[in-house]
Formats: sequence, C-alpha cells, structure tokens
Amino acid sequence: MARKATPKQSPEDKLIDAALALAAEKPWPRVTMTDIAAAAGVSLADAYDAFPCRAGLVAALISRHDRAMLAGDDPSLAEESRRDRLFDAIMRRLEAMRLHKVGLKSMTSGAVRDMDTILAAGPSMITSAKWMLRAAGVSADGPIGFVRSKAVLAVYAVTVRAFMDDESEDLSCTMATLDKALKRAGRVLGS
Repeated sequence: MARKATPKQSPEDKLIDAALALAAEKPWPRVTMTDIAAAAGVSLADAYDAFPCRAGLVAALISRHDRAMLAGDDPSLAEESRRDRLFDAIMRRLEAMRLHKVGLKSMTSGAVRDMDTILAAGPSMITSAKWMLRAAGVSADGPIGFVRSKAVLAVYAVTVRAFMDDESEDLSCTMATLDKALKRAGRVLGS
C-alpha cells in the first residue's frame, strides 16, 4: 500500500513553527529572525520575503489561529444562544493554541517590551475579534460591530490570561473564566 505524501509546508508555516519552538526554549525577546530562519531551514532571503520582521510573523500566527477556529465551525450550534456560540468559537481558538502554549506564553510576555509587535498585533487582534463574532453568527459590521469587537477582545484577553496558566486537561479554569467574562459583557454583546 502506498503511503500518502505529507503536504509540503510553506516557508511561512516553517518560520511560524520554528518561532514557536524557539520561544518555548528561551525568552521571545532573545529570539531573532536569523535564529528563526536557521531553525526553520529557510534562507534569510526567503525569511525576509515571508516576514520582514517578527511583528509580521506574530500577525501571521494570529491569522493561523483564526483559520483553525473557523475551520472547526459546528453548524449544530446554530440554535444555541449567542453567548454559547461565542463560548464555542473562543474555545476552538484556544484549542488551536494549546499545542504551542509555552511558546505563546513567551511571545505574549516578550511582546510587552516590543513596540513593533504590539503595533502589528493590535489590528490583527481586532480583526480576530471580528472573526470570533462572525464564527458565532454575530454581526461584526458597523459601529455596533466595532463595539462588540472591542468587548470580545476584552473577553478574550481575560480568558487568554487564564488559559496560559491553566494546566488542567479539560481547561476547566479557562472555561470558567470565559463563561464569567461573557456574562459580564452580555449587554454589549447582546446575549
């Protein structure tokens, strides 16, 4: 029987994976693009073409998690409450992040001192919040969508902090934090 060929990873994916692995080994501020390229087996020229700076790589990582969240959409939840659908969308995103939690924790704590990453991540996270709303069947457009996006981003930020410290197999602390945060944001989110 012939074995299936594994899909070839793009340079971007190789670089993101290498960055996560390196961030798990040492503090993110000490991880350079040269280190990332070498670990990924990608030339510096190809690394530059993919991500001229680490901030672009972080923005692409945020997009990767968005795609994973959207790919896990469960149409059977359509009849559930808005809050339950948002809960599911955010948890799908966190599940996508789970494998690389140590590296993400390093990146998150290191980004606080990296203005380029903060500036790149800000708009990416607003976009991500809009996709979390859309994944839950909630409008993210117009002025109300903007306010909802900010509310979801606040809910997500509180939940990610809990997620980073949650060592339980079932993420019970993370889910409790998310549930509580969604209840507090209920009026703004219309749930």
